[in-house]
Amino acid sequence: MGKTKKSQRDVARLSGKPLCETLEPSFVLRTSLGTEEEGQWVTSPDLTEYGLPFSTEDVRSTTFFLLANPGLNSTVLFRADILFDTDAHREGSPEAGDCTAPLPARDVPGFELSRTIARRLIPRNPQLDRPLDQTCHFYQAFSPAVGTGKAEPDRFLILYTPHVSRREELPYYHPMLRSLAFLYDVSSPSAPTEPKAAGGVMSLHFLAWPAERVHNRLERTLSKLLEVQIRLTRGRLAETPETRSPYAPIKDNVIPRHRVQDTYTRLKTKHAADLCSRWVESTEPSKHVFEDLGVAAFLIELWREMYCCVPVDEVQPSSRTERGLEGETEKSIERKLSSISDSVSLSTFPGFVDIACGNGVLVYILLQEGYPGRGFDARRRKTWGIFPASVQEHLREEIYIPKPFADEMSSSGASPLNSVETHTGTPPTFPKNTFIVSNHADELTLWTPLLATLLNPTEPQPFLAIPCCSHSLSGARYRYPPQNSTSSNNNNNNNNHTSFQESHDANNPETNSATGDLKALRAAKIAASEPGSAAFNKSSYGALTEKLVALATEVGYAVEKTLLRIPSTRNIGVLGRFRVDQGSARGDSGNENGDEKEDVLDRVSAIVAKECVRDGGVNLAARTWAERAAELTAGGGSGQRHAHSHV
Repeated sequence: MGKTKKSQRDVARLSGKPLCETLEPSFVLRTSLGTEEEGQWVTSPDLTEYGLPFSTEDVRSTTFFLLANPGLNSTVLFRADILFDTDAHREGSPEAGDCTAPLPARDVPGFELSRTIARRLIPRNPQLDRPLDQTCHFYQAFSPAVGTGKAEPDRFLILYTPHVSRREELPYYHPMLRSLAFLYDVSSPSAPTEPKAAGGVMSLHFLAWPAERVHNRLERTLSKLLEVQIRLTRGRLAETPETRSPYAPIKDNVIPRHRVQDTYTRLKTKHAADLCSRWVESTEPSKHVFEDLGVAAFLIELWREMYCCVPVDEVQPSSRTERGLEGETEKSIERKLSSISDSVSLSTFPGFVDIACGNGVLVYILLQEGYPGRGFDARRRKTWGIFPASVQEHLREEIYIPKPFADEMSSSGASPLNSVETHTGTPPTFPKNTFIVSNHADELTLWTPLLATLLNPTEPQPFLAIPCCSHSLSGARYRYPPQNSTSSNNNNNNNNHTSFQESHDANNPETNSATGDLKALRAAKIAASEPGSAAFNKSSYGALTEKLVALATEVGYAVEKTLLRIPSTRNIGVLGRFRVDQGSARGDSGNENGDEKEDVLDRVSAIVAKECVRDGGVNLAARTWAERAAELTAGGGSGQRHAHSHV
């Protein structure tokens, strides 16, 4: 069970009674808004928190953040799309989308309307819950002493009103209310019945449906809304440059959130239940299936942007008619579209390869969506057997031998793998023009940008790598030190390979039993696992990620990092889709195209030689790789394996 978060409320002030017994007329909204027809606005001392150290700007900032991120209040919700905003052109505000008319604003005595936003709440499961439009009216007020309105307002009020005419139209995730109001007041930090108190006062006010009772669920929902608002505001104020997330700028920086989430929802509806029901591995299906669905959603939207291609479901009905596909089943359509060279979904897409594809779920999803490609892994997985034959043909049991290692062993007269058929110079596993996916590829993670370069030195291929377990280029387990403080480490001449555990202990003095504090160690471990924490770069995963970025940059990529929306703590994507200037990538400015290939290959060889110093040199690293490959070959799986060294 997860640890219960400490309450942000002063529990000594709470009555302990049911909310319905503590309700009282709203001292702010009752005068103008309470009519006999619409009912009465009410609040409660139990929905009020006193002595808060926030300014109105602090609370307003948190409110705008929650406006687009309602999932922090309800796990049922994905996000909120902004449909209308009177302040749409102000810097930092969301742009107005579909023009949805907001509800008219109410007059609130003592307050002036400052902004109106209409938003659409998007649920995670559209088959269970429907989206809901909602108008948010923002008000502010200045005390008589301030008067001019030039200073910061000392009262902030926001009214949330759903676009429904009766309670039955409200989805389950929305409180069963006609309207809800949030008030923060620093001018008179007390309700009329409360003694004067230092600090601001935050309170909730609501307008119920006629004859609607206040149930326990509504009470819990309202209490949580107040708790989250306080917790988030306090956390944002406590943030310092040292604790500020270094990964906040890379969230949704490549593909807009709504596109990935909408595609993920479609893929989940289409594939999740079937894959989970037929799962044959001993692992938990939901983790692997939903994680791969999230990666597939990102790739589909990325490829839409890069190659102007669309999944098979988006082929226009007219296109289906022209191709004689009208009335056929989806699987039949997918099968026929895959053989049509001028298909709108495939004409510009170069294909993909999923290296170390594991259970093959990602390959299966992408093939079903109409994207040609294949995957390979060192051993066959039981999951492959649940896929149709047309998919299994694109999953191969293979050992990959990096070209520098194959060349080194060949020059010394050693066979790359005696027990496995070796292919050198034969048609490779994947073509030179392809998109490389490296999803938790372990030993192949750091090889990903090098592989993409070796495939086509004059036009290195784009790739997406999602790091997981830390390995050196030899395939041995190795924990990299933080990249920002160990640049000299990367160029030293120490031939002694540092083991994973030794490196782990050296970088974590808290693991020493003589000096370590178990409680502090646990806190540090949790912090290091969160991409948003300052300790992340010092963790094994953070250091591996930065090492991958460093290698990709060194070989000539303009690297992009993005925080993927997948249910995994290993959720950073390293994307290499753009190249820096070819001259700077080669390290010179005078060579012609004829020499470019050799320059790039020499650059990769130099990188491999430098990185293999800790393994005793390229020859020993190659032997280590071959030994580990032989172990994989002998250790399970069935069918013929192939080893490839790709040019």
